[in-house]
Amino acid sequence: ERVANIAADPANILSLIERKSEATVEIELEAKEVISEIAPGVYYNYWTFNGTVPGPFLRVREGDAVSLTLKNNSSSVHPHNIDLHAVTGPGGGAVLTNVGPGETKTMKFKALNPGLYVYHCAHPNVATHDAHGMYGLILVEPKEGLSKVDKEFYVMQGEIYTAGSLGNKGLQVFDAQKMLDGHPEYVVFNGKVGGLGQNMKAEVGERVRIFLGNGGVNFISSFHVIGEIFYLVYPEGSI
Repeated sequence: ERVANIAADPANILSLIERKSEATVEIELEAKEVISEIAPGVYYNYWTFNGTVPGPFLRVREGDAVSLTLKNNSSSVHPHNIDLHAVTGPGGGAVLTNVGPGETKTMKFKALNPGLYVYHCAHPNVATHDAHGMYGLILVEPKEGLSKVDKEFYVMQGEIYTAGSLGNKGLQVFDAQKMLDGHPEYVVFNGKVGGLGQNMKAEVGERVRIFLGNGGVNFISSFHVIGEIFYLVYPEGSI
């Protein structure tokens, strides 16, 4: 399947949790392998959660009971699973969610620790699945909640390793050796060149919160906004 735009919209994010009590939250995700552009005329076989890179922004509250269902689209070539770093247990859920093409599995967990966490596919070879785009963020809001802001944005850095060099047109094949050597052809935000597009706009005086993650698989993210200083930072997603 071809996808017109692989990039997850940074402004498409679940709103602040208003409730003051624990709840049962149901989440459904689909592992889907698609073709889309890294850059104009440059195509790649992305492996995704729900057809975008990163996958959906997941938002729960500390103490919630979460039922997560992972389906692997029948058109997939590879098996997949999901490892959520917010989960205490076998492989962060990966052991419980191994799904072949056309399969569906559900696992349940308790959101015990507040914070911002990465989730990703952890099926062997883990780095290969992640380098194809299988990552996202899950936020466990603390019981006391987060402060209200005017806008929130969802941003993830990732690396793409193609056999063709930077800018080569056509369908690009994944290069495992470049991944092992740590030489990506593309380092992108939200899956593609220009992935953030025109979707991160705010007015003067508005208070903005950015949820930032790194899908890897080799580089750290030295994310910064030129001409601005963050007045409140949560290192490593710790709330």
